[in-house]
Formats: sequence, C-alpha cells, structure tokens
Amino acid sequence: MFCKCFCGSNSTIFELPIIEKPCGNCTKQFCLDNVENGICDGIADETCPSNDFKTACFARDSFKDEFIVRIFLISVLGLIVYAIIMPFYNNFKKV
Repeated sequence: MFCKCFCGSNSTIFELPIIEKPCGNCTKQFCLDNVENGICDGIADETCPSNDFKTACFARDSFKDEFIVRIFLISVLGLIVYAIIMPFYNNFKKV
C-alpha cells in the first residue's frame, strides 16, 4: 500500500508499513513527518486547516490489474502474429 501526499501543487508517494490496516497511517501527520523540507511550506503542523493539503491511500500492482494487462498483451501479440502469418498462409493455400 502507498500513501500519496498532496501539498498544494506538489505530491509525494510513500510506501506504508505492512500492518493490518495500512491506510490508517496515511494521515496529514504521517506526510508531514516524511516529506522533504520545503515541499509543504506553510503547512507547519497537524492543526493547520489548509485546504491545499490532501492524502490518498492506494494499492499498486494488484493481481487483478496485472491479470488484465497480461491478457491484453497476449491478445495484441496474438493479433500481430495472425496478421504476419495470414498472407503466407493464404499464398500457401492457393498453391
């Protein structure tokens, strides 16, 4: 799981520790503790009511997404092979 911290127009992605509910750690304070100095200027503490600061928790490379991408690539590769082989097959069939 990953936590994306938005500070105004800047954003940074951090990997969350593997625990039972990792998205519970994706908070403003987590981001403030982990971002480089200067990225979130003007957002100094956890009580700051700034609307420019947001967090988002997300997963990357799930099995379902990987499966869909692999099926798509196999399908495209199959169509390319078919398009390459068919002219030769048709010429062979005429002979």
